[in-house]
Amino acid sequence: MPRLPSGREDNSELFERFVHERVPLLLRFLGRLRVHEDDAQDVAQESVARLLRYRDREPPEAWAALLYRIAINVTRDRARRHRHAPPSESSDPEPDAIAAEDSPEQHASDQQALARVRAAILRLPPRCRAIYLMHRIDGLSYPEIALRCGVSTKAVEKHMSHALRELRATREPPGAATP
Repeated sequence: MPRLPSGREDNSELFERFVHERVPLLLRFLGRLRVHEDDAQDVAQESVARLLRYRDREPPEAWAALLYRIAINVTRDRARRHRHAPPSESSDPEPDAIAAEDSPEQHASDQQALARVRAAILRLPPRCRAIYLMHRIDGLSYPEIALRCGVSTKAVEKHMSHALRELRATREPPGAATP
Protein backbone atom coordinates (compact mmCIF):
# COMPACT_ATOMS: atom_id res chain seq x y z
CA MET A 1 0.00 0.00 0.00
CA PRO A 2 1.59 3.32 -1.05
CA ARG A 3 2.21 5.81 1.70
CA LEU A 4 0.77 9.27 1.26
CA PRO A 5 3.28 12.05 1.84
CA SER A 6 2.71 14.07 4.97
CA GLY A 7 2.40 17.85 4.88
CA ARG A 8 5.94 18.16 6.20
CA GLU A 9 7.35 16.09 3.32
CA ASP A 10 5.36 18.17 0.84
CA ASN A 11 6.68 21.35 2.45
CA SER A 12 10.20 19.96 2.33
CA GLU A 13 10.04 19.34 -1.42
CA LEU A 14 8.36 22.70 -1.99
CA PHE A 15 11.01 24.41 0.11
CA GLU A 16 13.80 22.72 -1.83
CA ARG A 17 12.33 23.95 -5.14
CA PHE A 18 11.86 27.42 -3.63
CA VAL A 19 15.52 27.57 -2.55
CA HIS A 20 16.73 26.32 -5.94
CA GLU A 21 14.73 29.05 -7.72
CA ARG A 22 15.33 31.91 -5.27
CA VAL A 23 19.02 31.71 -4.36
CA PRO A 24 20.23 33.09 -7.74
CA LEU A 25 17.74 35.96 -7.38
CA LEU A 26 18.88 36.56 -3.80
CA LEU A 27 22.51 36.71 -4.96
CA ARG A 28 21.57 39.38 -7.54
CA PHE A 29 19.72 41.29 -4.82
CA LEU A 30 22.77 41.14 -2.55
CA GLY A 31 24.91 42.38 -5.44
CA ARG A 32 22.63 45.42 -5.73
CA LEU A 33 23.23 46.02 -2.01
CA ARG A 34 26.95 46.04 -2.83
CA VAL A 35 27.69 42.93 -0.79
CA HIS A 36 31.04 41.50 -1.89
CA GLU A 37 30.59 38.46 -4.13
CA ASP A 38 32.34 36.07 -1.71
CA ASP A 39 30.28 37.35 1.21
CA ALA A 40 27.04 37.15 -0.81
CA GLN A 41 27.37 33.36 -1.04
CA ASP A 42 27.82 33.14 2.74
CA VAL A 43 24.93 35.52 3.39
CA ALA A 44 22.66 33.54 1.05
CA GLN A 45 23.59 30.24 2.69
CA GLU A 46 23.06 31.59 6.20
CA SER A 47 19.75 33.20 5.15
CA VAL A 48 18.41 29.93 3.73
CA ALA A 49 19.49 28.12 6.89
CA ARG A 50 17.62 30.64 9.04
CA LEU A 51 14.57 30.51 6.75
CA LEU A 52 14.43 26.76 7.30
CA ARG A 53 13.14 27.49 10.82
CA TYR A 54 10.04 29.09 9.28
CA ARG A 55 9.41 26.45 6.61
CA ASP A 56 6.62 24.71 8.52
CA ARG A 57 5.36 27.75 10.44
CA GLU A 58 4.86 30.22 7.58
CA PRO A 59 2.92 29.75 4.34
CA PRO A 60 5.06 29.27 1.22
CA GLU A 61 3.83 32.63 -0.09
CA ALA A 62 5.64 34.33 2.79
CA TRP A 63 8.99 32.61 2.24
CA ALA A 64 10.30 35.08 -0.33
CA ALA A 65 9.66 38.15 1.82
CA LEU A 66 11.14 36.36 4.82
CA LEU A 67 14.22 35.26 2.88
CA TYR A 68 14.98 38.81 1.77
CA ARG A 69 14.34 40.24 5.25
CA ILE A 70 16.64 37.61 6.77
CA ALA A 71 19.34 38.34 4.16
CA ILE A 72 19.19 42.07 4.94
CA ASN A 73 19.50 41.33 8.66
CA VAL A 74 22.43 38.94 8.11
CA THR A 75 24.14 41.60 5.97
CA ARG A 76 23.62 44.22 8.67
CA ASP A 77 24.93 41.88 11.37
CA ARG A 78 28.06 41.18 9.32
CA ALA A 79 28.60 44.90 8.70
CA ARG A 80 28.30 45.63 12.43
CA ARG A 81 30.75 42.86 13.32
CA HIS A 82 33.15 44.15 10.68
CA ARG A 83 32.89 47.70 12.02
CA HIS A 84 33.48 46.64 15.62
CA ALA A 85 36.27 44.15 14.93
CA PRO A 86 39.78 45.21 15.92
CA PRO A 87 41.77 46.54 12.92
CA SER A 88 44.20 43.60 13.05
CA GLU A 89 41.38 41.13 12.30
CA SER A 90 40.43 42.88 9.09
CA SER A 91 43.14 43.16 6.46
CA ASP A 92 41.07 44.75 3.72
CA PRO A 93 38.44 47.17 4.99
CA GLU A 94 35.30 47.28 2.83
CA PRO A 95 32.55 49.88 2.91
CA ASP A 96 29.50 48.79 4.85
CA ALA A 97 26.85 47.24 2.65
CA ILE A 98 23.98 48.72 4.64
CA ALA A 99 24.23 51.75 6.90
CA ALA A 100 23.59 51.16 10.58
CA GLU A 101 20.52 52.66 12.21
CA ASP A 102 20.84 56.10 13.74
CA SER A 103 19.47 55.17 17.14
CA PRO A 104 17.57 52.46 19.00
CA GLU A 105 14.39 54.49 18.50
CA GLN A 106 14.99 54.62 14.74
CA HIS A 107 15.69 50.89 14.71
CA ALA A 108 12.43 50.19 16.57
CA SER A 109 10.53 52.45 14.21
CA ASP A 110 12.06 50.70 11.18
CA GLN A 111 11.16 47.30 12.61
CA GLN A 112 7.56 48.41 13.20
CA ALA A 113 7.33 49.75 9.65
CA LEU A 114 8.72 46.50 8.25
CA ALA A 115 6.22 44.49 10.29
CA ARG A 116 3.37 46.63 8.93
CA VAL A 117 4.56 46.19 5.34
CA ARG A 118 5.04 42.44 5.76
CA ALA A 119 1.55 42.12 7.24
CA ALA A 120 0.12 44.21 4.39
CA ILE A 121 1.84 42.02 1.80
CA LEU A 122 0.48 38.88 3.47
CA ARG A 123 -3.03 40.42 3.51
CA LEU A 124 -3.01 40.96 -0.26
CA PRO A 125 -5.08 38.52 -2.29
CA PRO A 126 -2.86 35.61 -3.41
CA ARG A 127 -2.68 36.57 -7.11
CA CYS A 128 -2.06 40.23 -6.26
CA ARG A 129 0.67 39.27 -3.76
CA ALA A 130 2.34 36.93 -6.26
CA ILE A 131 2.36 39.62 -8.96
CA TYR A 132 3.72 42.23 -6.56
CA LEU A 133 6.55 39.92 -5.43
CA MET A 134 7.39 38.89 -9.00
CA HIS A 135 7.80 42.54 -9.93
CA ARG A 136 9.50 43.89 -6.81
CA ILE A 137 11.57 40.89 -5.70
CA ASP A 138 12.19 38.95 -8.91
CA GLY A 139 12.49 42.09 -11.03
CA LEU A 140 10.12 40.86 -13.74
CA SER A 141 8.47 43.35 -16.07
CA TYR A 142 4.69 43.59 -16.36
CA PRO A 143 4.63 41.74 -19.73
CA GLU A 144 6.81 38.95 -18.28
CA ILE A 145 4.48 38.60 -15.30
CA ALA A 146 1.43 38.61 -17.59
CA LEU A 147 2.95 35.79 -19.62
CA ARG A 148 3.79 33.75 -16.51
CA CYS A 149 0.37 34.23 -14.93
CA GLY A 150 -1.67 33.91 -18.11
CA VAL A 151 -3.30 37.31 -17.71
CA SER A 152 -3.16 40.56 -19.65
CA THR A 153 -0.60 43.25 -18.96
CA LYS A 154 -3.51 45.50 -17.97
CA ALA A 155 -4.53 42.96 -15.29
CA VAL A 156 -0.96 43.00 -13.95
CA GLU A 157 -1.10 46.80 -13.82
CA LYS A 158 -4.36 46.65 -11.86
CA HIS A 159 -2.94 44.13 -9.38
CA MET A 160 0.18 46.25 -8.90
CA SER A 161 -1.92 49.36 -8.44
CA HIS A 162 -4.00 47.59 -5.78
CA ALA A 163 -0.87 46.27 -4.02
CA LEU A 164 0.81 49.68 -4.00
CA ARG A 165 -2.35 51.37 -2.67
CA GLU A 166 -2.50 48.85 0.18
CA LEU A 167 1.19 49.21 0.98
CA ARG A 168 1.05 53.00 0.87
CA ALA A 169 -1.68 52.86 3.49
CA THR A 170 0.73 51.02 5.82
CA ARG A 171 3.42 53.73 5.72
CA GLU A 172 2.10 55.44 8.82
CA PRO A 173 1.05 53.65 12.00
CA PRO A 174 -2.71 53.53 12.59
CA GLY A 175 -3.97 56.82 13.97
CA ALA A 176 -0.85 58.78 12.95
CA ALA A 177 -1.54 62.22 11.55
CA THR A 178 -0.28 62.85 8.04
CA PRO A 179 1.04 66.33 7.24
